[in-house]
Parts: sequence; C-alpha cells; structure tokens
Amino acid sequence: MREVTVFVGGSVGSDPYSPGTWSGSSAFLLNAMKNADLLDKAVGIRLPKLQNYALLAKNFTRNRAVWRKHFYFDRAYRKALTNAAKAVPATSPVLLQIDHMFSLPTAFPGRRCVSYLDGNLAELVASGFGTEGVSRRRIDQALECEIDVAQKMTAIFTFSEYLRHSFIRNYSIAPERVHNIGGGINLTDLPEPAHNKDYRGSRILFIGSEFTRKGGPQLLQAFRIVRQSIPSAELHIVGPAQNSSQLSDLPPGAFAHGHLTKNDPAQRLRLESLFRDATLFALPSLYEPFGIEPLEAMLYQLPAVVTNAWALREFVTPGVNGDLVEKGSVEDLATKLTQLLSSPDRLAAMGQRGRELVLSRYTWPSVVDRMAEVIRKL
Repeated sequence: MREVTVFVGGSVGSDPYSPGTWSGSSAFLLNAMKNADLLDKAVGIRLPKLQNYALLAKNFTRNRAVWRKHFYFDRAYRKALTNAAKAVPATSPVLLQIDHMFSLPTAFPGRRCVSYLDGNLAELVASGFGTEGVSRRRIDQALECEIDVAQKMTAIFTFSEYLRHSFIRNYSIAPERVHNIGGGINLTDLPEPAHNKDYRGSRILFIGSEFTRKGGPQLLQAFRIVRQSIPSAELHIVGPAQNSSQLSDLPPGAFAHGHLTKNDPAQRLRLESLFRDATLFALPSLYEPFGIEPLEAMLYQLPAVVTNAWALREFVTPGVNGDLVEKGSVEDLATKLTQLLSSPDRLAAMGQRGRELVLSRYTWPSVVDRMAEVIRKL
C-alpha cells in the first residue's frame, strides 16, 4: 500500500525530484520510497508569484545572504507556505514533510503528519554558522515556528541520534515520537570495491563548498605540518571555486579542483577518479548537521578523519574506519593524519570496514525500510 504523500518547499527547494532539492537527497529518498511501495506521490509547494515578490520586498536588505535568511525566517512566509500546502489534494493515510519550514499538521488537522530532517534551527544557531546578520528577534520567531510544527507532529524522523536528542532537549518532544532512521548516500550507481587498492600514496581528499565551515583553513595548516613528516603527501580540495581567495596560498602538494557536480558526466568521472586515487578522507568541520561526504568516501574504501562532534562521531569509530579529531585543533588533526598516512595496512583494513558500514546502514533503501517500520505502526 502506498501510504505516504511527501511535501517539499521553502529553503530545501520546491521541485521534489530536482538534483538540487534538499542538497540532492530528495530524489534519492523518493525513489527508494517508490521502490518500497511506500510513496503515494510527491508534491512541491511554492507561493504565487505576486505573494512571493511581496514577501521578498518586505524582507529586503542589501546583503543578499542576509536577505535570503530574513525571507525564509519570516513568520508570514512560513504561514503562507502552510496555506499553499492546504490546496494540495492528499488522500494518503500519512503526510510527510521535509524540514519544518511549513506546518502540515496546521494545513491538515486531524491527519497523521510526520517530518524528516538532517538538522534543525536550534543546532544551527548554537553553531555560530548560518545566521550571521540576522536579528535575534527574527531568529526567535523562526524558532517559535519550528517548535510549534515539531510539537504537532505525530512523529519526527532524523538523520542521526545526535539530532534526535536535539529535538527531545531543545523542542520538548517526547522521546517515543522521535526516530533516528539515518540518511543515505546520494549515488545512483554504487562503485565496485577496489580489491587491490594501494594505500601507500598519502593522498588526502577534502570535499566541501563551504570551506570555512567545513574546517578547510585548519586542514591547510595541518597539511603543512604533515608534509614535514611525509614530503610526498598530497591534499586534493573539491568544492570551493579554484579562484577563491581562501585558496590563494596553497602549500606545495595541495591542489584545488573547483566545484565538481555529479550531474555533469565529465565532472562526475573526475570526482570518482579523485575518490579512487585518494587514500584518506578529511572533513574537520566546525559545524556539520550530518555529513554525507565521509559516507560516500567510505564507499570508495577511504578511512575518514572527522570532527569529534554531531552526527560525525556516530559513523566514524577511531581505529575501526577512521579517526576523530578535536574541533578546531590543527595540532590534533596533523598528528592523526600523519599517523594514519604512515600505516598503509591500517588504512586498508579501515577502508574495508567503512565500506561495509555504509552498505549495511547508509543506503536509501535501508533508510526507507526503517521509516516504513515506524509509519506502518502509526
């Protein structure tokens, strides 16, 4: 039985199957739900053009990034999205919304409504990233809206146990109503294992367009220290534009590859080549809601070195499939990168265990199986 209608809208995007919606995860989730015979239909909600323009004008500021945040945090915008959802004909027993930008329980009172999230506003505010330039009043209004939506949900699905506890602690949701079902890797075709992968190359891979938030500056400092012990070490950076000011003074052995998208065949092949040639993945984020990049790296048998915080420490176990580093510590990062790169045999064993972990828990079919188990109990 196809029990669920999925709604997307707001900052995650309004086209359910677009490669850009919900950082690329929406289409993979929906296809897995369809294959599991769980999906009735998926709909995108957006405001009428004139209403959208009026709200944009109301929230105008000269800084485009702040303007965007004011717009999405506006209580009037969120209420208008909720009203737009009311117009959608939905007959399935369960209604699921991605993120908390609108309120299905308000639009469909008395119906079973659930949500699915990889992060929340409370954690974003606590991180110090993502709300720069936004007034405290506007942030508090958006938090009030999110708390109201969360408390009305029949159930909430999260990508991680860390986020599950955040909803319990910061949004006062009963523990039995919040379910950690995990998240999946956004790959259409899973790479075959490399049975003879060579880990002697000392090549580190970093992927992240938000270079500062992902710990890129700290990684560059640590890499300079690594090169003192391992002169042949390389660092390959994917995400920031190649002409970015943050990459203007790369040390010897560091290479910037710009932004590579999986939607372009040539760029996808280049990205796959970087994954296969690397021997270690590093993501020393200063804030990370979830972190799909290390999971995709593990699928290519790359051990991961990540920050000891948030969801990252739920899927990276020191000595098993990588290592954890202290947030913001260049010294700790350099030490652990050097230790791992100096032990090719350890890297090989860790890489195999990382791939096994991803295949067992972090694929979208396995996520949807866990989702279906909860939904069918509703």
